[in-house]
Amino acid sequence: MSFQKNKILIIGGPTASGKTEISFKIAKEVNGEIISCDSRQFYKEINIGTDKPPLWMRNEIPHYFVDFLSLKDEFDVFQYKNLVFQKVREIISRNKVPIIVGGSGFYIRTLLRGLFYLPPEFKEKQREIRERLEKETTEDLYEKLKNIDPEIAKKINKNDKYRIKRAIEIYEITGRNMSYWQKQKTDGSLKEIGKIFYFILFRDREEIYKRIKERIEKMFEKGWIDEVIDLKNKSYEKYLRTKAPIGYREILDFLEGKYNFEELKEIIFKRTKDYARKQIIWFKREEGEFINFKDENEVVNKILESFKND
Repeated sequence: MSFQKNKILIIGGPTASGKTEISFKIAKEVNGEIISCDSRQFYKEINIGTDKPPLWMRNEIPHYFVDFLSLKDEFDVFQYKNLVFQKVREIISRNKVPIIVGGSGFYIRTLLRGLFYLPPEFKEKQREIRERLEKETTEDLYEKLKNIDPEIAKKINKNDKYRIKRAIEIYEITGRNMSYWQKQKTDGSLKEIGKIFYFILFRDREEIYKRIKERIEKMFEKGWIDEVIDLKNKSYEKYLRTKAPIGYREILDFLEGKYNFEELKEIIFKRTKDYARKQIIWFKREEGEFINFKDENEVVNKILESFKND
């Protein structure tokens, strides 16, 4: 298959925008196979709160990188990038279309722009640094980052401890700050494999918030609390608090009596809403084609028309 015929479709956008259903319909029309770019869906132990594609969809159209990790596994975006490149080439070799779908904007950006690579010999040092930084307050870490890398500090929310630690970690391991590494030559892009068709889906914000609220209600109806209790009994609490998406840590707090059920639902809704807002801000900086829509069939037809006619 020549490079000119290699087409790679990417569908991104905030949570609750309808990416799962839309990508499934498109895959059926273009002989496609779906690659998840939603880090919440990687872990096999957590299901209800991750809104994974239902099994009937996965049985009809292959979905890769769903339920392929344990919460106990160490996994990073560099490993993800390598696996995706391998899978994309494999799908194309079978004359099918790889469709990368998800709301993890940083992962999508990494696939398109590359990522600073940390050599394996630095892994032990990385673990030591992470353990030390975790013990420091977010406020102290942010002050440290402002001295190390003021350019990056302006781009990171002062309460985002994870990203602050990551930026400091890179500096301590390499002796160069993240701003420096972001300006260096990247380590490969999907653009070298095929032609990228990148669509970013948006709905009216109030519609997204409404869909989030409805989804949370359905998750509780499916037994979300029982799922968390079962995982807690199996000694997964530590991993739920550090790796699971919004809702799992909050349910654990609810089980400890920190708030009642109605307060629990409201807290999860507010935090998911804030997460969606941050996703929207992130994706608005990206290079895809933005589609603001109300009707799913309309957006499916628009993507298919652009994809097939190019």
